[in-house]
Amino acid sequence: HPTVFIHAMSAPIQAFDPLTVPIAGTNLIEASAGTGKTYGIAALFTRLIVLEQKNVERVLVVTFTKAATAELKTRLRARLDDVLQVLESKEIAKLGDDTLSDGIAAYCAEHHKGDTFLPALLKQALQKEGRTRLIVRLKAAIGQFDNAAIYTIHGFCQRILRDYAFLCQAPFDVELTEEDGDRLLIPAQDFWRERVSNDPVLAALAFKRKAVPQTVLAQIRAYLSRPYLNFRRPQADLKQAQRNAETSWQTVCRLLPELEAGFWRIHPDLNGNSYRKNSFGNLFKELAQKSAAGQLPFLDKDTHERLLKLASDKLEARLKKGKTPDAAVFAELQKLADFGYDLNALEEAEEATIIRLQLDLIGYLNRSLAEMKKSRRERGFDDLLLDVHTALTDNPHAETLARAVAENWETALIDEFQDTDPLQYEIFQKIFIAQNRPLFLVGDPKQAIYSFRGADIYAYLQAAEDARHRYTLATNYRSHAALIGSIGALFRLKERPFVLENIGYSEVGAARAESRLSPKRPAVQVRWLHENDNEKANKDVLRRRAADYCADEIAHALNEAAGGRLNFKGCPLQSGDIAVLVRTHNEAVMVSAALKKRQVQSVLLSRESVFASPEAAALSALIGFWLEPRRAGTLRFVLTSSIFGYNAQQLHDFNQNESEILHWAESARTALDNWNQYGIFAAMQQFSQTHGIETRLLSRNNGRSLTNYFQLLELLAAEDAQNRNPAALHKWLRDQISLAGNNGGDNRAIRLESDEDLVKIVTMHASKGLQYPLVYCPFAWDAQDTGPSDWQILHQSANRTELLAKAQLSEDEQKQYADEEMAERLRLLYVALTRAEEQLNIYAAYSTNTADNPLAYLIEGLPQDSRETVRQTYDREKDGIAMLKRNWRRLTDNAPAGTDFAFTEDAPPPAAYRGNAGQTAEFAANSIPERRFRFVRHTSFTALSRHTQTPDGGEEDACPSLDAAETSVPAMPSETPTASDGISIHDFPKGTQAGLCLHEILEDFKFGQAAAGQETLIADKLKKYGFEEIWLPAVAEMAEACQKTPLTGAYCLSDIPPECRCPEMGFTLHTEDFGLKRLRDWFARDDIRLPEVCRAAAETLDFHTVNGFLNGFIDMVCQDPDGNICVIDYKSNHLGADASAYTQQAMDEAVAHHHYYLQALIYAVAAARYFKLRGQPPAAVSVRYLFLRGTDGKGGGVWRWDIDAAALEQIK
Repeated sequence: HPTVFIHAMSAPIQAFDPLTVPIAGTNLIEASAGTGKTYGIAALFTRLIVLEQKNVERVLVVTFTKAATAELKTRLRARLDDVLQVLESKEIAKLGDDTLSDGIAAYCAEHHKGDTFLPALLKQALQKEGRTRLIVRLKAAIGQFDNAAIYTIHGFCQRILRDYAFLCQAPFDVELTEEDGDRLLIPAQDFWRERVSNDPVLAALAFKRKAVPQTVLAQIRAYLSRPYLNFRRPQADLKQAQRNAETSWQTVCRLLPELEAGFWRIHPDLNGNSYRKNSFGNLFKELAQKSAAGQLPFLDKDTHERLLKLASDKLEARLKKGKTPDAAVFAELQKLADFGYDLNALEEAEEATIIRLQLDLIGYLNRSLAEMKKSRRERGFDDLLLDVHTALTDNPHAETLARAVAENWETALIDEFQDTDPLQYEIFQKIFIAQNRPLFLVGDPKQAIYSFRGADIYAYLQAAEDARHRYTLATNYRSHAALIGSIGALFRLKERPFVLENIGYSEVGAARAESRLSPKRPAVQVRWLHENDNEKANKDVLRRRAADYCADEIAHALNEAAGGRLNFKGCPLQSGDIAVLVRTHNEAVMVSAALKKRQVQSVLLSRESVFASPEAAALSALIGFWLEPRRAGTLRFVLTSSIFGYNAQQLHDFNQNESEILHWAESARTALDNWNQYGIFAAMQQFSQTHGIETRLLSRNNGRSLTNYFQLLELLAAEDAQNRNPAALHKWLRDQISLAGNNGGDNRAIRLESDEDLVKIVTMHASKGLQYPLVYCPFAWDAQDTGPSDWQILHQSANRTELLAKAQLSEDEQKQYADEEMAERLRLLYVALTRAEEQLNIYAAYSTNTADNPLAYLIEGLPQDSRETVRQTYDREKDGIAMLKRNWRRLTDNAPAGTDFAFTEDAPPPAAYRGNAGQTAEFAANSIPERRFRFVRHTSFTALSRHTQTPDGGEEDACPSLDAAETSVPAMPSETPTASDGISIHDFPKGTQAGLCLHEILEDFKFGQAAAGQETLIADKLKKYGFEEIWLPAVAEMAEACQKTPLTGAYCLSDIPPECRCPEMGFTLHTEDFGLKRLRDWFARDDIRLPEVCRAAAETLDFHTVNGFLNGFIDMVCQDPDGNICVIDYKSNHLGADASAYTQQAMDEAVAHHHYYLQALIYAVAAARYFKLRGQPPAAVSVRYLFLRGTDGKGGGVWRWDIDAAALEQIK
């Protein structure tokens, strides 16, 4: 057994009494499961305030989670309220000083039954000061309780950095960030470019090992920001190892025919089993094939082992009797073995190089991240601990800082101290222990189960060594005496029940002698899973059987309760009184399915974030599909996720249906449009309505999936309100999922009220701190593999903590790792077993990894046997099932007094819950009207005009800056004229680019100046859009005609001064119920004077009623010298080969076909509102659409519509 370098803890252990414990020095309080830890902390805190007259702001209370902090605040405040309530009660107020003490005792006995602390506290307090003064102090303390120093460890450090920024040498204005997330990847990639990409040898090694920044970062990120870790850097010369291997290979290639011939010459003299002809024939065949390539080959494991068998000593050891070695052949074949050894050396050098590279990356990332956050003035939660630790250990003001903090908080209470780490403990040591301040460390080393979060049991053991006083909470208030005795008997079977030195099983008494179950049941029932002793140890079969047995027992118990034959505290046992404890999610699913088959409803309770739920991953994938609807692979993942739940057949059918795939892609695009306009919540609700998401989720997990879905939507909507664009919100969701996967974040899944009435399926880690009347542990017999992961933290001599790669572990260190793994499993087992209040049900079986099972360790062998001894015993045993069964029988049949075990080999009878069998109520589904969505929309003329009833159902595309008609004709690849003579605007190319070019020329054109003087402007625009300068005269002539064309009366654009013109006027109109019926009726009125063809076109409009905003840009709004308002829009539509084609009828038909009359109305309303808001309400608005190819400067090519202001008011 490896030595654990913690000195024996010499301080004697005493029972903890919150009223008598000295408020001085360092005190360690061990609080075993169920002994009222929070009650003890609350009592000690109340004593400090009431009896020691401390200020609530001067007593520091620290715990390790926000939830625990909130609970402590509530409990501490409630305790002070209890004291005040007693003192202010009418019964006590009437008493004199001589009867006050007895009166308080009598009052507490009636109103606070069983609470011996409260009357004893008040008795001592009233001996120090009068009742009136004590009441005044208590009210002041309660009034100041919002300022009480009750923090998480991170909150405590943040307070130090804020209040003592100068002494900490910390910046004042920093932003606290939750997670480094993808920030680590960028410096990791920088490191890779600097160290790997530029080094051919390292680059080749990385390629060979499939090492990229992402994978390497995933392996080492858990070990960042841990300055107490020491590295053991392996030494290796990779280049020399490569040279050696290549030299050996070249030698083998050169001599291979002779080597093969020599081997076959001596082969008859060799042991045939060790040197099989086929195997070595394949060896030489493979070497011959790879020698042709010339490069150093990759050999599989079997080939490599055969090479090593050709070493001289191994050949000689396998010679048949009477045969003598052929020294010459043996010497030649040694070259093949040497090649194998060189490959071994190369592999070791490669492994060492990769390890050094990863260790260097840890240091690089720690430095880079610190510099990055410093430059951005950001800190993460782990940085708070690092900053305070650095300020207390590596800072010229460290001593001054420690004294200042210690003076601020006179006493400190640290809860859940078994979950600390060396960094945190050193902070408390520097502030409180070194400054000789009262410090109370409360925890239980037997419940230290969070090493995967960075907790370090050795930090607790070091604190136990440093503590001046050690106490224990000696009474269990959770379980009855026989259950406590039985669990104690199990752990007392070993001298080291938790493997590690200095963690023993603490004896506790029972506050309750009898079980509250009626009739009585065995305190601990052990159910044997094997059907017979000759059964093969198949873990899959045993797991399913364990789930089925457990479900049958629970169903039977509930049936007994429903019949009045099983009661808890005088009432029938309920489903909510039962918990099944599991280790993994897969185990939970197995139990849930087994219970469901027996009509028993259950719920999986977890302390995981809602972002760790399957619904979060499904939503992330769904949003990813919305953003990239062409990704069919993402869609398939979405369809098989928890939201839609497609099975293999459904997915196969979907893959064969191309139209269905296109439908989903279109649905995704619609959802993204809705998101951009209305927000994520509205878009998701409409998508859910279309695809039945809520209906599917409601049918599963008793509403748990639907609850998770809605909680995620609320969180997304809250984040969406921070003006994140869809891509940014998707990244935020992925970050939260990643954070939850790394045990971070704080958005726990919402608990449903109905959860309390169901059988609880709880992971062992999540069950810590909880309790249940009946507890089942169906998989307690199983064990996970004990093989080391890629990296391990091991504790060495002189409290040195090392981070070691798996390849670096020596044989002794591998045993130490196995010891620490078993120790953690035993602590987790202790947590699970001690959740029971009345009965504990354990399931036992033998499997291939029973030697690594904590229960198997406890019940096998002698008390002094180590883990390794027990493992060897199981490994030697041929009949493991019989051996394990004997061990359980020995424990249960010979259990000491004060215990209550039962061992049963019989399978429970199959059962189905009949609790509702007598109910005959009939239920009918409520009729729910179809959900209608009323959204605030942002739309435009282009969007509205797309939705029309056309014979072919087609829709027109539109360029954002042009109308549909101006882009509907593609640019023609006709030849560019060679001379400008005879070229007119009618010959100008058609299409999007031409339309954009003409619009931009007129947008920047200086009306009132001759076009001939603006040829440079026109030429630049033509060039910008790819048109030859040959077109300049025709376009200039068009511009000149535009500014000379009469618009209102005799006025043309050249007559209107610049201050009366507004080009490209943008607008946003608010509208309610902008619908088709009223619009069509308005267009049909005679006083509107709209051409008949346009009225007919209006009947084909088919858009939804708009509630929201209409927006757009008007080419020109102007006011002539007489005050008339004119709206001008340029149209580059091609209606014919010359000006004669632009007749009134042709322009009316074009306006009708493309619904320009609707655009004209929107523009007229916008212009009228614009001038009305500025105190110039127009009498009418003149709409002039200039068909640029038909304008002649005399009035031709202009579509005209004059709309009275009164009519415009009515359309609003």
